[in-house]
Amino acid sequence: MGTLRKLSQNEIDILTGNGCTAENWKLIKVSSGFDANRIIFTRFSGEVIIGSNSGSVNIDGLVQPCGLYRAAVADTSIGNNVFISNIGSYIRNYTIGDNVIIEDVSVLTAEKGAQFGEGVQINVLNETGGRNVTLFKDLNAQTAYLQALYRHDEAFQEKLKKLIINYIEGKSSDRGKIAEGARIRSCGIIKNVNVGPCADLLGALELNNGTILSCPEHPTVIGSGVIIKDFIVSEGTDIEGGVILDHVFIGQACQLRKQLSAENSLFFSNSEGFHSEVCSVFAGPYSVTHHKSTLLIACMLSFFNGGSGTNQSNHMYKLGPVHQGIFERGCKTGSYAYLMMECHVPAFCAVIGKHMSNIDIPDFPFSFLVETEGKSNLMPGINLFSIGTVRDDEKWPQRDRRRAVQKRDLIIFDVFSPYTIEKMRRGRAVLQELYEKTPREENRVYYRGVQIKRLLLKKGIKYYTMAIDRYLIGRLMAEIEKAMPAAKSWTDVTRNIKTGTQIDNPERWTDVGGLLALSERVNTLMRDVVSERISCIDELIDELKRIHDSYRGDEWAYVCFAFEQEYGSSPVQISPENMSDIIKKWENAAVSLNALILENTKSEFADIARISYGIDLDSESKENDFMAVRGEFQTNPVIIKLMREKEQIRLRAEKFEMLLE
Repeated sequence: MGTLRKLSQNEIDILTGNGCTAENWKLIKVSSGFDANRIIFTRFSGEVIIGSNSGSVNIDGLVQPCGLYRAAVADTSIGNNVFISNIGSYIRNYTIGDNVIIEDVSVLTAEKGAQFGEGVQINVLNETGGRNVTLFKDLNAQTAYLQALYRHDEAFQEKLKKLIINYIEGKSSDRGKIAEGARIRSCGIIKNVNVGPCADLLGALELNNGTILSCPEHPTVIGSGVIIKDFIVSEGTDIEGGVILDHVFIGQACQLRKQLSAENSLFFSNSEGFHSEVCSVFAGPYSVTHHKSTLLIACMLSFFNGGSGTNQSNHMYKLGPVHQGIFERGCKTGSYAYLMMECHVPAFCAVIGKHMSNIDIPDFPFSFLVETEGKSNLMPGINLFSIGTVRDDEKWPQRDRRRAVQKRDLIIFDVFSPYTIEKMRRGRAVLQELYEKTPREENRVYYRGVQIKRLLLKKGIKYYTMAIDRYLIGRLMAEIEKAMPAAKSWTDVTRNIKTGTQIDNPERWTDVGGLLALSERVNTLMRDVVSERISCIDELIDELKRIHDSYRGDEWAYVCFAFEQEYGSSPVQISPENMSDIIKKWENAAVSLNALILENTKSEFADIARISYGIDLDSESKENDFMAVRGEFQTNPVIIKLMREKEQIRLRAEKFEMLLE
């Protein structure tokens, strides 16, 4: 802003002539480039600083000279080339950056001691408390998860709380901030709110006690009719269309629109919420709800898609709404799906119908949970060959909208990972035990709130085995492919294969708000917080980043562990003869799953899919109408990709056989 000076008498005369008043003109300071002619009908109170106002701004194509017009300003610093116009009440106790536009705003005020959303307690999962998450500006899905899910460790929670309090106190300010390039137009009451660089606020009704993070690379947008209280909103988020939020954290690049209402909830990066009602939800990355009549309550989600009318119950009319549910990553619900808390639904599970029992089946990922005649039926492994699961593996990285330099949430996108593979291995063992212990005359077996048809026990074992073979052997083949160019013999190949990180319990994995991690690494982090080796929030986030960066090495350590258990030989000790047999196993598993996916996809082109096409037309025209809209099975891009994969599986297996020979 440059050197500041007091107003000259001539400038005071100009301001007075322009209808301006001040409690004390001596308390107003200006910088070079200040033009008193550009201050009209403005009241000044307390200490006010005004930068250069010689420039102009472009508002929806209309060029306006910078300055203050019909405003009231108290105890505020105004940067260079700022345009302020039509302030209904006053602007008070703010530091306003350069190139800011504030127009048609009722109130913009910050109180002494305001925390701007930091320190707000969010009651996730349990409405009555007990899993509170404390908001701070650098919160991400992982630090929130550590607060909410590891309540059993009192020492850790006490030290983590101390880190957060120190962080908040170290960054506190007695003034509100409107950062450079922000635009605030046609808004109602804005009280105790910090606004980040280039943020665009247009038509918000009320914003109270919060921080709006933003950046030039990805500005945050707060639109018409929005009411938000006690909040932090991250970079690149778009909130508009009458959304009402209370006690919330919104992560990067989220989209909340169309009358969504939410309270005591966390939405992390790339989540979307339209129409629905959300209460006490930990919505991890890519959680999506788009429909009216959908209530998400007291649950943890990630990579989730809620069908229309999805509902949950967490109040048994006993001790209050104390019940919670876990939907592991990748779950989907069909229209009007209902689950009664408590429940634990496994990863990549599709839930259809109304489920009135307490379901606890974390070790059956990639399944269908279907209600039939009032009973919850589990179809283990069926979702492994759904085309939707194939699309999941590709779409999430492609749909990452985050453009900010710092991507706050640490995400591992893998659908098939040590986390899901180990669950399938455990689930397969349970299915095998149930099959062996269930009398042949029994049509169904009952397990933790669900029933499973006896015929599906063997099928589930088969499906899980195929997925395990494809993953473990495929990962070994990838390592061999990397080692092969520098090798002159099979001994060289196995010598060049990494043995994997030496870690205790490589089979124990967890999903920390979208970050797949070895449980031991998380436990070590917690111990480091308790011992104060990690002494601040920045160090905590850095350690979480190291866990994220360690994923591929830890994944390979798991593969080495599980491979030896599955096939009786370590990857670094396997013989060419054994490798040949194992490659055949991989090829059979990969081809079989590919064929099942193709067969599943055919239903999208079956006769039943043509029912609504060619209205009032003959059969030939009806067929042409369908093909004009949906295309042919053979020319569909997804089908073409699957057919290519089938051929690639065969070629890869042949190549390995030749290399072994």
